[in-house]
Amino acid sequence: MKISYRKSAFYHLVIWVLAVSNSFAQVSDVEIKPLDSEKLKGKIEHDIVVAQDGSGHFETIGEALDAIRVYLPEPLTVYIKPGVYKEKLVILGPVTNVTFEGENPENTIITFDDFAAKDNMGTFETYTLKVLGNSLTFKNLTIENTAGNVGQAVALHAEGDRLVFENCRFLGNQDTMFASGENSRQLYRNCYIVGTTDFIFGSATALFDNCVIHSKSDSYITAASTPEWVEYGYVFKDCKLTADSEVKKVYLGRPWRDFAKTVFINTEMGDHIVPEGWHNWSRENAEKTVFYAESGSYGPGGNIDRRVGWSHQLTAEQAKDYHIYEVFEGKTKTVDFYGNRWYGYQKEGSYNLEDAWKKDVRNFPQIKPVEIKSSESVTESKGHVYKNLGSRELKLDVFSPIRAETLRPAIVMIHGGGWKSGDKELQIPMAIALAEKGYVTAVVEYRLSPEAQYPAAIHDVKEAVRWLKVHANEFGIDTSQVAISGSSAGGQIAALVGMTNTAAYEGNSELNASSEVKAIVDMDGVLAFRHPESAEGQVASEWLGGTYAQKPEVWDAASPLYLKSPAYKPILFIQSQYPRFHAGRDELIALLNEKGIYSEVHTFPESPHPFWLYDVWFEKTLAHIDDFLLKILQK
Repeated sequence: MKISYRKSAFYHLVIWVLAVSNSFAQVSDVEIKPLDSEKLKGKIEHDIVVAQDGSGHFETIGEALDAIRVYLPEPLTVYIKPGVYKEKLVILGPVTNVTFEGENPENTIITFDDFAAKDNMGTFETYTLKVLGNSLTFKNLTIENTAGNVGQAVALHAEGDRLVFENCRFLGNQDTMFASGENSRQLYRNCYIVGTTDFIFGSATALFDNCVIHSKSDSYITAASTPEWVEYGYVFKDCKLTADSEVKKVYLGRPWRDFAKTVFINTEMGDHIVPEGWHNWSRENAEKTVFYAESGSYGPGGNIDRRVGWSHQLTAEQAKDYHIYEVFEGKTKTVDFYGNRWYGYQKEGSYNLEDAWKKDVRNFPQIKPVEIKSSESVTESKGHVYKNLGSRELKLDVFSPIRAETLRPAIVMIHGGGWKSGDKELQIPMAIALAEKGYVTAVVEYRLSPEAQYPAAIHDVKEAVRWLKVHANEFGIDTSQVAISGSSAGGQIAALVGMTNTAAYEGNSELNASSEVKAIVDMDGVLAFRHPESAEGQVASEWLGGTYAQKPEVWDAASPLYLKSPAYKPILFIQSQYPRFHAGRDELIALLNEKGIYSEVHTFPESPHPFWLYDVWFEKTLAHIDDFLLKILQK
């Protein structure tokens, strides 16, 4: 049995899904040899390598674009090897679910030199790269227009929806970047954007996250043309505004159209930014319709005392409305091919053992956190990938009794954290302790609300149950004797997974196994989101995709108490002193009693919510779980 070692807490708590990049060594198992783009036009569904020296599938990006099948059944990546690619490119609307990845923006450059006055082509034909397709990602590239100071000359023309640009450079002069499209949502993360006049312009909803915006002349940075009905336009967060040394007078923006929306949040502004901040493009009426705002501006140009009177300063509460979730929620699709948020996510680390203990020790000074300690009688097998989601892998860790002579019952264990935070490591001490008692235990990673909303987590956990059954022989598991346990949000998930078997809850799977379990252990997990005892609000809304008023059917569907076709199972309820964490329990027990299905309740009267994490209640919790499962499972 393979034994792996526990990764550091830093690894688990500080990851960026959007920053997980493939390398050229990770090209799918496809032979790399020159291909004929004419013969293969619109047929390729596998990853592609572009290399000017002939070592890839194609020598130009344009050839690769011609070869990609439209409306791909699965995502693919076009790996672009270093070089200066002088190409004028159009990615048409039917091209979707493709990542275009260079080695780094310093040596992987897409360039052209058209400009508006050339043959009277006009601004919108001057692009170096035009992006009309949806669900596309661009990494480690420079996109430039080298026409010079000759008027409008676009480097990037982007109108598709769900576009992500990461670690890219956009170099030009006037009109460098046309970020447009009324229904277009675009994310620019860790990018470098250079220009002179109106060099970020258009109608898109675009978020610029941790970008450097560099001005090469006294002029204007943005020229938004946000439609009246669009809630957000251009949003700059944690960016830095810089300029050439001779540049002294730059405005944050002027309205290309009357309902322009542009907001700068926590942005460092150099002394080239004028005190008044904004310009009305000589249209006083536009002052009544535009929305130009700032929050937390700093640096020499960040002094707001002399800003124009028709601009706005956001309060801290108002600035919360510019969270990435809110900006990109939109009225259309918000997820990618795999059901994840298409703009990526930052793993939430607010719920962890150290912080939980610091909070709870104030009211319970006697408590000590239970730390992970390996056991000589337990085999640890970690890092098993049970589900692949493109570049994202979901993993579980298995703990087995070393001296087991017969097949053993198994427990799938689900961590808590308000559906948005937490880590499977929180379950490991209990998993090891239960393995010492003869159970095979598995702690499971699942997608949290910053990455994917309900029901993704339910689908994930059910897949973990199926995976464990498929691999039962490796771990000595009796597949007819599988239970599921969870704490806090994990308790709610465990109950829902254990009590459902219909298609809406199962998700898609290629594994030939059932997700059914024989028993449920719920430690302080709610059974009804809408209930007199329930206090679920914002955190639940983030997971469920809206408030109860907005999505009542989803709130009820995620509540074990309100299931329309429940598959009742014996349940052990272990509770803290707080009624809100067992909302719906008593009504569910009544339903179980009607069906003659066993249940138990144990309450620790003076205990914090995450009692299972602390020494005072750990052994008692362990004993309750073991005693209950001895009654239900054949151990």
